[in-house]
Amino acid sequence: MRLPLILAACLATAPALAQEVKFFPDATLDCMEKQRLPGADDTCIGESARACFQRMKNPMNSDIAACMGKESEYWKGRMDAAYDRMLELAAEADDDFAKTAKSKDIPFTLTEDLAIQQQKWAEWREIRCAVEAMMRRGTPYTMTAAANCTMKRMGEQALFLESAVTYMETK
Repeated sequence: MRLPLILAACLATAPALAQEVKFFPDATLDCMEKQRLPGADDTCIGESARACFQRMKNPMNSDIAACMGKESEYWKGRMDAAYDRMLELAAEADDDFAKTAKSKDIPFTLTEDLAIQQQKWAEWREIRCAVEAMMRRGTPYTMTAAANCTMKRMGEQALFLESAVTYMETK
């Protein structure tokens, strides 16, 4: 709950967006396509936001934060899709495991653990990004720090869940 309040306060004191935000995920996707090391896709988070504000003439902090916000929305869509698919796969795995003798000794379910993990992750992200923003309070960078943190954490979680889906689909 802290981060939305911080962002609202920043937006209230920030000048109106001076420029139209034109966001496309292409730069991030191109970067990910060129990665040679497994697990290095997270280094591409933010590439499309950067391309978005670099297309602008003299972007203000609010413009930069708006581009980061658009990339956060992109990653949130991927994260939500991967989470939904992972829940389906977890339910199937839980059903299969319930048919084994080991299920009597291990009372936990992947679906429940996944839901708890996602909830706790969202709480952690909110607090983490509030701290990053508050470290810069009183400066022009509060808003961009919060937006950058949110974008990075959303991207990381999306990639984590997508890799979990890939693992579950191939095992």
